[in-house]
Amino acid sequence: MKDKTRSVLVIPDLQVPYHDVRSLEAVEKVMSDRPWDEIIQIGDFMDHDCISHHNVGQLRKIEGKTLFTDYAVGNAILDRWQKKAKGARIIIIEGNHDFRPEKLVDAQPQLRGLVETEHGLNLAKRGIRYVRFWSAGEKYRIGNAYFIHGRYTNEHHAKKHVLRYGVNIFYGHLHDVQCFPLVLQGGDKTIVGQSLGCLCRYDQSWLQGAPTNWQQAFGAFHFFSDGFFTYNVPRIFKNRFYYEGQVYEG
Repeated sequence: MKDKTRSVLVIPDLQVPYHDVRSLEAVEKVMSDRPWDEIIQIGDFMDHDCISHHNVGQLRKIEGKTLFTDYAVGNAILDRWQKKAKGARIIIIEGNHDFRPEKLVDAQPQLRGLVETEHGLNLAKRGIRYVRFWSAGEKYRIGNAYFIHGRYTNEHHAKKHVLRYGVNIFYGHLHDVQCFPLVLQGGDKTIVGQSLGCLCRYDQSWLQGAPTNWQQAFGAFHFFSDGFFTYNVPRIFKNRFYYEGQVYEG
C-alpha cells in the first residue's frame, strides 16, 4: 500500500509591509498550483517598525506609518492564502518583530486586545493557529521536524540550533539559507538545522545600502506517516525559481 505523504509549504520572514511583492507572488503560485496540507509561516510575518524602539527619537523614519495600515496589507495577504490554499491548515509562528506590539501593551495596557499581531491579523476568526515562540518558546512539530522562528545569530547558527535543540530544527530570523547536518550512530540517524531564507526586500532603508547575506527562498516538505520527511529549499533569484519541473515567476 502506498504511503500517503503530508505536504507542507513553509514561508519564511515577510516583514510586511517590506515583503518582496513579486517573489511572494511567485511562491503563492506554488501555493495555488499544488495541494498543500499545511502552510507554515515561520515568524516575522509583520515588521512593526513604526513602534520599534530602534526608531525612538527618529520619528521622520516612521512618518505616515501606522500599525493599522500595515495590518491592512497583512490581512490582504492572508485573504489570498486562504483562497489559494483552500483546505490547508495555516500556522503562523511568533517572531521577534511580531512580538513588538506586546511590548507596546506592556507600556500601555489600555491597548490590550487592539494592537497585538494575532488581533491585528484576525487570526482567531480566520482559524489560524498562532504559535508563541518568541514570548514562550513554543515550537511547532510535524513528525520528526520542529519549526521555530530562530534564536541564535552567530556565523554558524545552523550548527548552534541543531546542537542546542537536538532535533531537526527549521527556522528563519537570519534571512539566509544555511544547513548543518549532524550524523549520529554511524549514519543510522541524521538530524539537521536549516535556515530557510526570507521573502522580504533587500533594499530596506535601515540597511543604509550595506551588503547582506540575505537570500530569498522557501521550504517545501513532504512527510511520511512514520514522521520521516524530505524537503527542498528553492532559492529565488530575480523573483523566479524552478520547482518540480516548472518555472515560477512573480
